Amino acid sequence: QPGNPLDRHPTWANVACPNCRGPARRETDTLDTFVNSSWYFLRFASAPDDAPFDRAAVDAWLPVDQDIGGVEHAILHLLYARFWTRALRRIGKLDVAEPFAGLFTQGMVTHETYRVTRKWTDRFDNECLGPDGKSESYSFWAGPDEIQKVEDQVTLLADGLPVEVGRTVKMSKSKRNVVDPDALIATYGADAVRWFLLSDSPPERDLPWSEAGIEGAWRFVQRVWRLVGSETGGAAVDGNDPDLARALNRAIAAATADIDRLHFNKAVARLYELTSAAERAAPSATRRAAVLRLIQLMAPMMPHLAEESWALLGQPGLVADAAWPVADPALLVDDSVTIAVQINGKLKDTLELPKGSAREAVEAAVFANVKIQRALNGAVPRKVIVVPDRLVNLVA
Repeated sequence: QPGNPLDRHPTWANVACPNCRGPARRETDTLDTFVNSSWYFLRFASAPDDAPFDRAAVDAWLPVDQDIGGVEHAILHLLYARFWTRALRRIGKLDVAEPFAGLFTQGMVTHETYRVTRKWTDRFDNECLGPDGKSESYSFWAGPDEIQKVEDQVTLLADGLPVEVGRTVKMSKSKRNVVDPDALIATYGADAVRWFLLSDSPPERDLPWSEAGIEGAWRFVQRVWRLVGSETGGAAVDGNDPDLARALNRAIAAATADIDRLHFNKAVARLYELTSAAERAAPSATRRAAVLRLIQLMAPMMPHLAEESWALLGQPGLVADAAWPVADPALLVDDSVTIAVQINGKLKDTLELPKGSAREAVEAAVFANVKIQRALNGAVPRKVIVVPDRLVNLVA
């Protein structure tokens, strides 16, 4: 039957008062709201019509690989979820002991607060004190959409009077410092807003909200769209670009590892670099491959743009269903190294040389360097110390 079963129990609710022994009624609303939301993962794994969950399906799917939530989530949800799972196991309803295999605690989105203080006389012309007959002023919180900033002046839109800018704290309804993303999404699109949020800071840190970077994210969306457009139409272009191929494979390896570690801001930075490299490159088969792989790498973070781009380039199906790119290990090995050149232990210059260069070739490059010649000023080093692929120290 629907409703609270304790309300229908014949004896549990109606009892004698433990103090006066008179008729009394127990509270039947005994489950905290967090309890009600602490077994949803069981229902996600299976949703039969005649039972809360199917045990075989739950035992097959659980535990959840990765649980993600804020700081408050860890104590207000995770604690209940673990208790609920263990209790069900204790009474023989489950085989799993823990609901989640891994926990990642993300930072909170924060925003500055706006405190408005006004005198009652501003509101009631003929009254000096408030309704209590004592207070001369009243205060309330204003939302970000209710204030106006002009240089260093912050005022309330409603009356044009000053507003006190308070501390930057987590967004909450009580302090009204919540930013509704709908206006940003309507202006810049959901992908640009998501890209901006992921690129701004590591996900484990608090994110002070600012709209300063959203236009940069929007411009990047336009850059990618133009890059995709440059690969549409016309005859197919052959040719290989070794430098771009190396940059592409490094981006695939690094972005994949960053996403696996939930370092989304670092993955975003890799894709900025790959986009710049593709923009600089001449048309070639390598460039087209780089654009296609870029679309796949950005798909988890900008799915709408990725799917549109994938279709525009004539690729079959959805990019979300395409196999994830895999880097070629041979193209991840550096062909050159940076060698520091010292004189008597003090750095004078650095040289870019082929990796594994012979000692004779390294010494020849060092003595041909103008900065080193100038520093030696005609002196002949008494000793030349060469650490392969790392360091040359001239003892003069």
